[in-house]
Amino acid sequence: EYLNSEKYELKQWDLHRPDSLAAFIGRVNAARRDNPALQSDRGLVFMPTDNPELIAYAKVAQANGQTHPNAVLVVVNLDFHHVQSGWVTLDLDALHLDASQPFHVHDLLTDARYLWSGARNYIELDPARVPAHVFRVRRGVHNERDFDPQGA
Repeated sequence: EYLNSEKYELKQWDLHRPDSLAAFIGRVNAARRDNPALQSDRGLVFMPTDNPELIAYAKVAQANGQTHPNAVLVVVNLDFHHVQSGWVTLDLDALHLDASQPFHVHDLLTDARYLWSGARNYIELDPARVPAHVFRVRRGVHNERDFDPQGA
């Protein structure tokens, strides 16, 4: 069973190659480290999309000492060859969002920030650039001037 098994091989990776995933994996690990919602299996809710090549889910956790829960929305392009787009329908109650108020989503992989409102929001993912969004969801944002430049 162990002979020629990839599971037991030691690999040397050149982390300085132009196509290295080291920086991307570093951003994923930073998102996991900085968001309590990504540190356990609790609070997982799948969100419907209108494109079967997109999967969306949210994780919510009460952060220690904070009045608002830590909420993260993840959307992944399952087609690693083509750009995929569609609409994700958010469970606003699960995310502790008010349907009448806009909210801020901050992509922890690309540092892009968006002001969204309502349950239905458009997503487009190009696997050649980045295969997923990992959004930190923040309520209480009314316009672009309210964005937290530190991403807190």
